[in-house]
Amino acid sequence: WLSGLTRSMMEGGLNSTETFFDLMPRYPHAIKTIFHTIQMGFSKLFGYRLFSFRLISLIAAIAVLVLFYKIALLILTKEKTAQWAVVALSVCIQFIYASHFARQEIIILAGMLGIIRYILNNNKNWNWKKDIAAAVMTGLFAGIHPNSFLIAAAAGSLYLYFILNRENVKLTNLLTYICATGLIAGLFVGLSCLFDGNFIAHYLEYGDGLGVQSALAAKYDGILYYYKKLFNMTGVTYYTPFIKGELILFATAAVTTLLASFWDKRLLKALLPLFAVNIAIIIIGRFSQPGVIFIFPFGFLLVFMMLEKIAKGKIWITALAICLALIVNSIIGIIPYLNNDYDEYLVQIKAQVPVDAAVLANLNSEYAYGGGMAYDYRNLAYLPDHGMSFADYIESRGIEYIIYPEEMDFIYKRRPVWNVVYGNLFHYYDDMNIYLDNECEMLYEFTSAYAMRIQKFANDRDWTVRIYKVKKYE
Repeated sequence: WLSGLTRSMMEGGLNSTETFFDLMPRYPHAIKTIFHTIQMGFSKLFGYRLFSFRLISLIAAIAVLVLFYKIALLILTKEKTAQWAVVALSVCIQFIYASHFARQEIIILAGMLGIIRYILNNNKNWNWKKDIAAAVMTGLFAGIHPNSFLIAAAAGSLYLYFILNRENVKLTNLLTYICATGLIAGLFVGLSCLFDGNFIAHYLEYGDGLGVQSALAAKYDGILYYYKKLFNMTGVTYYTPFIKGELILFATAAVTTLLASFWDKRLLKALLPLFAVNIAIIIIGRFSQPGVIFIFPFGFLLVFMMLEKIAKGKIWITALAICLALIVNSIIGIIPYLNNDYDEYLVQIKAQVPVDAAVLANLNSEYAYGGGMAYDYRNLAYLPDHGMSFADYIESRGIEYIIYPEEMDFIYKRRPVWNVVYGNLFHYYDDMNIYLDNECEMLYEFTSAYAMRIQKFANDRDWTVRIYKVKKYE
């Protein structure tokens, strides 16, 4: 999705929307412009392929580890403990996942840790110039993702820590940081309004569909349900790894740290950002499964802070046990996916479909087609809104090939449980299959895990992909 939007922007300008969504309502905005500009650069350097965009995540992940180590040195009392903390984060399955995911979360996390390190490293001689510097760093991340609000929340929690401890940071510094950050983020909002005169209304409308405008009580219930889903590995299209051990460790360390902070206020340097990030998630009301990575550095800091308090000179034994358990968990989590060959999935499609042909397909095959040639199945849920039949849509878009994943049949038979994936298939499913039987020729059929996007079932069995060609184009 994100790289496809980047390609649309490269071909049509920064105010473009996704070409593969022509019925699904989409409106241009500038909130993620910097992120897409970065993707453009990597696409030009390494080509339009998955590797190019995952490389961005990997580079950001390396930056996260470096910054996390520098923060750990400032918060933990022993260098060896800081090193163990970095090893623990680096081998954790959630971190490995985020470092390969080609999304913004790991970049936002790098920004968050960068600003936290900047504040911790400079608080002794703080002044308004440093407020502006921190605000610029924070505000620019609005060009990466709206989750840059989490960066501001984590940084603001450290401001409060130093203010309450009457260190060289005052309330006026916090207000300067808030105002300057808001001003810079506001520039992206202003640019978005130039792209779309009704940007505010459209953005709120989009957020409303995600629960962003729900009542605060509902959002609080939402975060409890969010952690429950993560704990039980309940997801839809996002991979949800086994992180029960990490969540239990973090919760235990957070409670222990909270109690111990009554005697040692320094412990709050890691605890406050953890609380702030969770409060910010509640305020936003967007409970994205990959976003849990934001708590992991602070969680591990708390764990190793407690080890320093409890284990004393035997830290390495417990630290080694934790790291070995994390490594084993990561290996177990990765092994089932080693045989899922994404390149082979694209090769099978490319062998049948010319790169310049218009295609109706699952968006996960977007790299197989030329720019502007793919149309995603999510559009079809909006056919009734436009008074169109399935045949109308295919013919009006000049679609020559239809890549049909078996998950469409699975979702339809179990409706409405999985309607969240493509919307309600009921309005067009029968017409679609009649059209496939009568107006199309099936060219090829193969099996692939990528024919099932619901992660719970993806590796249950071999799922089929059928490639059809519309007969009028034979």
